[in-house]
Amino acid sequence: MSFADGSHRITVVSAPAGYGKTTLLADWSRNCGAVCAWLSFDPYANDSASLHHWIIRALQSVAGNLHGPVRAAVTSLDPVPGPDPVEDYRGVIRALEMLAEPLALVIDDLHLAGPALDDGLLGALVRSGPPGLHLVLSSRGDPALSLAAQRLRGTVTDVGARALAFTPDETSELLTLHGLDGSVEGIGLWNATGGWPVAITEGLVLREEGMPAATAFSPEPRRVFLDYVAQEILARCPVPLSEFVLRATTRNRITRQLAIDLCDDDDGAMLLEHCLQQGFFLAADHLGSAEETYTWQPLFAMACRTILSHRDPQLARALHGAAARHYQDVDVPTCVSEALLGGEPRTAMKSIGEHWLEMIVAGGAASLEQLCLRLPFPWSEDPEMLLVRSSCRALAGDLPSSITLGRRASSGMSGLGAARRRRFEANRALFELFVLGQGDPAAAARQGIRLVDLATEHPTAMLANGFFLLGRAQTRAGHPGKVAIDLLREATAAGSANGLTTVEVCAGAELALALAVNGDFSAAEEQGAVAIALAETCAWPCQASLAPVWVARGLVAYWRDDLDRADHDLARAMDVGSAPFPSDSLGMVYRILVDCATGDPVRIAASELAFRAFEAQEPHDSSWPVLAMVAAAKLREAAGDVEGAAAMVRPLARGGASPLADALVAELLRQAGETDKALVCTGALAEQANPLYVETSSALTEALIAYSAGESAVAHERLEYAVRCAEPESVLRPFVERRGDLLQLLVQHAAWGTAHDAFIASTLTHRPPEHVQRRQHSLWTLSEREREVLSHMRTLLTAAEIADSLFISVNTLKSHQQSIYRKLGATNRRSAVRIATARGLI
Repeated sequence: MSFADGSHRITVVSAPAGYGKTTLLADWSRNCGAVCAWLSFDPYANDSASLHHWIIRALQSVAGNLHGPVRAAVTSLDPVPGPDPVEDYRGVIRALEMLAEPLALVIDDLHLAGPALDDGLLGALVRSGPPGLHLVLSSRGDPALSLAAQRLRGTVTDVGARALAFTPDETSELLTLHGLDGSVEGIGLWNATGGWPVAITEGLVLREEGMPAATAFSPEPRRVFLDYVAQEILARCPVPLSEFVLRATTRNRITRQLAIDLCDDDDGAMLLEHCLQQGFFLAADHLGSAEETYTWQPLFAMACRTILSHRDPQLARALHGAAARHYQDVDVPTCVSEALLGGEPRTAMKSIGEHWLEMIVAGGAASLEQLCLRLPFPWSEDPEMLLVRSSCRALAGDLPSSITLGRRASSGMSGLGAARRRRFEANRALFELFVLGQGDPAAAARQGIRLVDLATEHPTAMLANGFFLLGRAQTRAGHPGKVAIDLLREATAAGSANGLTTVEVCAGAELALALAVNGDFSAAEEQGAVAIALAETCAWPCQASLAPVWVARGLVAYWRDDLDRADHDLARAMDVGSAPFPSDSLGMVYRILVDCATGDPVRIAASELAFRAFEAQEPHDSSWPVLAMVAAAKLREAAGDVEGAAAMVRPLARGGASPLADALVAELLRQAGETDKALVCTGALAEQANPLYVETSSALTEALIAYSAGESAVAHERLEYAVRCAEPESVLRPFVERRGDLLQLLVQHAAWGTAHDAFIASTLTHRPPEHVQRRQHSLWTLSEREREVLSHMRTLLTAAEIADSLFISVNTLKSHQQSIYRKLGATNRRSAVRIATARGLI
């Protein structure tokens, strides 16, 4: 510390015990080159008069080192306060204003002083002290002084625990100096202690005594360290604060609500805030969670737990039990750990029984099984715990063990109460139907409704899981509709309202996919962004839960003919996986559709290999057999074998498989000339409500069939319906895919009359990827903007309406038109459109 420039006349050294504040200041006072007066407080001389007395005595103790009139002035000060405190303060300040050289007044252990420091001599020196006086204040927390104004003026230097703590490099260097492998063990010791100097020393001693690095602080620190914490830290705190700290360090991480639960008193939140403000071995945690979380210094918390277990083992166990109940519905692993420490295995079993399906949904089957195995007998043999283990074994592929555990669970069912038995049956049925994919898919929805009704008798977690799994099952069947979307919204809301993060994230992600499959693209993208933001906010570890969001984004991008984005998002979905659910059939089908749409032979060949590998996986969604047939046919079509593709899907020609499958099959059959069968498929679609992209595709297929049959009125009516369905969500893929067959019909439709001129023009302007475009020399004679203008010129839009649609002025539009006429050799709008059509430019 230096005050040569005089700008910082106050230094505050604030850190908990054991950070070497006194050692630092003693070393500094010997080497700073200035006269230093030293004052250390004790708890027995902390009133205003005593503080005045000892400050004067400290200054007079170094008066012999001062020069000139200041020596006499300081020596003549009366340590006993007079009747007028203000006059006393002025006398001290007048004496110190004579300083010709710097003088430092170091006050150690200022936290032991009384609360009214501002009203005494020290407060006066803080506010009005002369430039030559440097105040150095050392305290275990922020001193009880009003320093805000001085900090604002920049006259205070703060030295906190972070500056006093050892760094990882310093920790490694210290270990090396003591003959240990600092490069290997240094970071571990620093992580365990946070650089707390006294804890570093404790760890160093333990290592020198031969204790392995991995167990240096287990099961408990040395008695001498425990005595230090008890005598130097806890005993010097007010009794309410020390009692709070012993309770609140039951866990290393704590929230305000947990503090209240551990103290069984609302004062817990206030005392936690006090510890935080005073830097009392507590720091805000930035890992991200719904509730603000704080972390105790790990070794300090361990020492406090050990001290409490020695003083009052019954209270220590009760506090672990209180922590278990706090986490029972929000963190099953933590609940189990705390319940076992508190001797409450029943609480652990209850938490597992009510939330095991939620853990499986989040991909935590392996850790869930370990939690069950930690339970002592007889709780480990409880039928519900055996069922949980059976489910975990099934997901791990160990069917023999799963069957054995399931039989043991069923044999003990009679010993369960009625409520637990119903919960047991409902959870098992939900797991088998919607996670393992067992049972009749057609009956799954009906059974799911019954299970959700049953779940209403049980905790919110089970009900939320029931909503989620049922909504997911209907979405993956390919026709979610309003019921599935409502179920998933209910699940998301229940998760949010009850702190069930797993359900909220998983159901929110699945809701994005349900909305996309249902054709509400804008809402799907918005919901997907919400789900991803929530996962980031709560540092969600299971990225597989977000796979539905990426499938939804890929689906939307495909139908909007943004193939690059679709490829990126669907690849992301496959990368993060879909455990613990069956492999994501919908995502695989859209990967194939995108690859086929590119027309790239290399990608199509790679897609076929991926398809074969995916088909060999187990298990699959119930919709996979139909989707697999359609996917294989699309690959055959992309390879140029339209007849073979149609033959593959002919068994689906009766329709009714799923909206997506029916629309794709209808178009494949139309291309193969099997128009009657194609119309059977589209007719099946007409009997139900379908997503807009399915309606668009189906209507275009019907329009082209009618156009080929010479039924012009029907063709235009179906085309108008198709563009009406496509426009709200910019569904372009069906138009691009049928571009060659649709071109003449679209041109005629603009003249026939339409309420969607701008959208038709945009479909004509929109270009497929370069590798599937026809390379024509004439294409390059027009700029991109000129091609846009030319496409709009074929409609009935006026020049002003075209300009407005393209966001350009009428004059700019006319300039583009003149350029088009010149390049095409046309004389007017009609001839330009005719020439461009003949050349295949539009």
